[in-house]
Amino acid sequence: MRKSLLLLLVGALMLTALPASAQTPLTDPIPEPIERSDIVVTLEPVLEGLTSPLWGTSAQGLRNTLFVIDQVGTLWSLDLKRGGATIVLDVKDRLVPLGAFGPGSFDERGLLGIAFHPKFRRTGLLYTYTSEPVNGPADFSTMPPGVPANHQSVITEWRSSNPKDPNAPIDPSSARVLLRIDQPQFNHNAGALAFDKRGNLLIAVGDGGAADDQGPGHGVDGNGQDLGNPLGAILRIDPRGKNSANGQYGIPKRNPFVGVPDAVDEIFAYGFRNPFRMSVDTRTGQIWTGDVGQNDIEEVDIVKAGGNYGWNLKEGSFFFDPNEDDDGFVTDKDPGVPAGLIDPVAEYDHDEGVSVIGGFVYRGRDIKSLRGDYVFGEFASPTFSPDARLFTLDDNQIKELRIRGQENLGAFLFGFGQDARGELYVMTSDNIPPVGETGTVWRLRQAPLSKEFEAELSGDNEVPPVPTEASGEAEFRVKRNRTEVHYEIEVDDLADAVAAHIHVGEAGVNGGVAVTLFSPTTPVTVDGELTSGVITAGDLVGPLAGMELTDLLELLETGGAYVNVHTVANPPGEIRGQIHPS
Repeated sequence: MRKSLLLLLVGALMLTALPASAQTPLTDPIPEPIERSDIVVTLEPVLEGLTSPLWGTSAQGLRNTLFVIDQVGTLWSLDLKRGGATIVLDVKDRLVPLGAFGPGSFDERGLLGIAFHPKFRRTGLLYTYTSEPVNGPADFSTMPPGVPANHQSVITEWRSSNPKDPNAPIDPSSARVLLRIDQPQFNHNAGALAFDKRGNLLIAVGDGGAADDQGPGHGVDGNGQDLGNPLGAILRIDPRGKNSANGQYGIPKRNPFVGVPDAVDEIFAYGFRNPFRMSVDTRTGQIWTGDVGQNDIEEVDIVKAGGNYGWNLKEGSFFFDPNEDDDGFVTDKDPGVPAGLIDPVAEYDHDEGVSVIGGFVYRGRDIKSLRGDYVFGEFASPTFSPDARLFTLDDNQIKELRIRGQENLGAFLFGFGQDARGELYVMTSDNIPPVGETGTVWRLRQAPLSKEFEAELSGDNEVPPVPTEASGEAEFRVKRNRTEVHYEIEVDDLADAVAAHIHVGEAGVNGGVAVTLFSPTTPVTVDGELTSGVITAGDLVGPLAGMELTDLLELLETGGAYVNVHTVANPPGEIRGQIHPS
């Protein structure tokens, strides 16, 4: 997906030495961190044992089925109602051998995209994007004479043996190749397929690989800005038409570069590096993509006809310097780029991660607070550890979705899925290379939001336990808009109380004070109500200082906080109880 990962795995790519750039790199292009959302979700596994699941989609007439592609070459039909999954297409024998640097090594090739015809129930047609060995002349090639392509990106049409049966096999004899594109290197293939509102097939194609859009097959000025080839572009074709140069598909007459001298008629928009995942909003028809950056910026774009999205003149909203034989970088100094380049609707830098994974606009019913928001994610942590994250885009502001009971996904994120009802799915694996059986498809759910919590207080719960006749109960009620928590603590036989707090910590663990509930000027002896009041975000201290009230509520939901009442006789605490939903 990106140069940095290749450096980590196989070492730097060596090019002929050239003079160093005169530009100054930005060391921290976007200093503001991504904030956490108030939306809390859970993840429910629905399909396990895959290798690298990349994408999930539905087909017309099959509302209870999610079709999932695995990078190694299989298409699965997943029954969302009863469970169970069936392989309906296997294209392993068509793919290049995976493992760009040997078996078990990293690779960006494979079965990368799937799209079902909008009238699938009638036509039975579907389309795949595969990475195949060079097998015949390419329809498009940027390779210099005598230099072989690494592989070919192939768009193929298939037909189901029974489009009314979700488990019916795809007829292998129905394969019809629409388009072959030579790829200079193994990486930056993009691979996403989607149908637009007019019934045309969109094809996301990367810049061809290597780094900085430079090297063999990238020309003097790279591929991203070259309208004369399809690399680094979103293509739009009519898969049932015949007016293309090879006669296997049609070129919509409204394509923006039809008739433009030396331009590829199939191009819908250009200036992309690696728009790995792309989707069409089922309600508005807007086309969304996450374009994986080079060394600094990850971006989200809304794709418009004829748009130039800047690569490799820009990376995100920043100017880009390819820096010849050294690593490319972003700068705020305009070297004189042409007017009209389209900036992303959202972006983040590599303090947050390494590769954006595009997703979908949420149109489901389960997570009401997400409706209409674009949901996407980050592949891994900045150090390439399996700490992927989920993001949402609300009013063009990126926020990180909270995952109940987890700091992050705890795996690598490869893609998303959307079923016929608009619900979303998350595709992960524990491995970066396409190996193993840790690939999992998760259903995204609304986390339960409790309105009331309680804690039973006793000396036995203290760490270590305290022998005492005192006992008590704490109750918490969350205001409807979740900006306030009302509390009340009742105690029996409590002598000389000096404080009561909410502490951060699981059962059996002593933790820091997060909220002060009771702090008298002198010790008090109570048999009845000890204290009551209201907690807001401004009351959070210690480990929660400066955080949102949602952070406290998540601790209460997951058993990560307790009430502790302190006395003169037992300053560390005399009675304590873990807080949990009522």
